[in-house]
Amino acid sequence: LILLAVAVLAIGAVVAAILSRGGEKTLRYTSAALCLLGLGVAGYVAIKVSSGGIPQCVGVGGGGGCETVEKSKYSELVGIHISFFGLLGYVLILGLSLWRDDRARVGAFIFALFGFGFSMYLTYLELWTIKAICQWCIASALLMTLLFITCTTRMLMYYCLLYTSPSPRDRTRSRMPSSA
Repeated sequence: LILLAVAVLAIGAVVAAILSRGGEKTLRYTSAALCLLGLGVAGYVAIKVSSGGIPQCVGVGGGGGCETVEKSKYSELVGIHISFFGLLGYVLILGLSLWRDDRARVGAFIFALFGFGFSMYLTYLELWTIKAICQWCIASALLMTLLFITCTTRMLMYYCLLYTSPSPRDRTRSRMPSSA
């Protein structure tokens, strides 16, 4: 329920930024907030597994999904737990979201695209290979999806690839100096 509220707020912020045609700041702050939530999710999982524990799943598929996912061979990549890659990704996107620069927009988009793709791959593994669902993994995948939408919108708006028609008030104003 909380993630649904976060999703609605994030999508609302993206739509508001598009409609206002000047929502760079809104998109940067939305990205930063999503990154902080992602750091919370990935940080919780990283702390639990580093101390030898299993993240607690509550009421999802009987409650054993996190343990099954955690004990699978897919919970690590090159000997490093997946949650640490999540932490790194969220930190990088957070830094790029707070930085106002062309390179930051493109960088945030690239990292969010990679994070989104990797999250979709891991979700596929959960559903079809591991056959268990971890609520923390799904929460992170949802946050990364929202980050991808936000960072993509930020980049497209800045490069004028996502354009909304001007309001009637803007159409009556001319940006050219009068010749009188």
